[in-house]
Amino acid sequence: MIANLLINGAVNASIYALIALGFSLTFGVAGIVNLYHGAYYMVGAYLAYFFISIGLPAFFSVVLSLFSVMLIGVFLMKYPILYLQKKGESIYILILTLGSAYFTQYLFKLIFGTSHYSIKPFYDQSILLLGETVPGSRIFAFFVSVVSIVIVMFFINKTKFGKLILATSQDKYAAQLLGVNTSLIFIVTSALSAGLSGLAGIVISPFLSINLGMWLPTLIKAFSIVILGGLGSIWGSILAAIFMAYLEQFVALVWTSSMTEVVFLVIVFLFLVFKPTGFMGKKVA
Repeated sequence: MIANLLINGAVNASIYALIALGFSLTFGVAGIVNLYHGAYYMVGAYLAYFFISIGLPAFFSVVLSLFSVMLIGVFLMKYPILYLQKKGESIYILILTLGSAYFTQYLFKLIFGTSHYSIKPFYDQSILLLGETVPGSRIFAFFVSVVSIVIVMFFINKTKFGKLILATSQDKYAAQLLGVNTSLIFIVTSALSAGLSGLAGIVISPFLSINLGMWLPTLIKAFSIVILGGLGSIWGSILAAIFMAYLEQFVALVWTSSMTEVVFLVIVFLFLVFKPTGFMGKKVA
């Protein structure tokens, strides 16, 4: 039982961190709360299912799905979001991104119907770990999520363009004065953010159902984890993802799985009241 908690907690933490990392990047770099973030997760899952169902190879289907999701991220940031941000209409960005998510849900309902779907595991070889049999699909999801996070962190901290992203996140106006094309930085960050969320939707598809309502709980969890970790703090989001994943597993073990979402929101509420900066966030002047 404890082994099951440890294993499932690790898998969930890796997926939550993957999703929250993208959300945190968009806020930390562009100062934008993108409520379409959960929809990237849904779009990635549905597109992977669609491409595989029409006979495309799994690898090509994943690449094509990720590319499509990242294009959506580029389009949203390049046109409506940056336009509204330059106008100083932050509230309209929230309305636009949330409305776009609901529009995508309605569009997918017309295309795919209301059925639940899943795809074949990308890796189906189970392993015995701590006395528990772990399905290959979960092993794959954990491995892909961790590797993706490591690659993104390396890109941000070790590459020239990544350092421009860091510089922009620290002071957008100073970066502009130094000749940094901050609009390009925002667009690339949005594409990266969309890709991370879309990838999470793809890797969970073999063991969690693909459905029209999957984007909203994902958005709430990503938003909550970023708040808990500290707005704009990447490492804080990763730490919060681990904390919340294991807390969920513990609540499900000692109480009931139906209360995990409630406990999740209660913890976030308590942090907002008593420690609004989260684990590693900074006070906003």
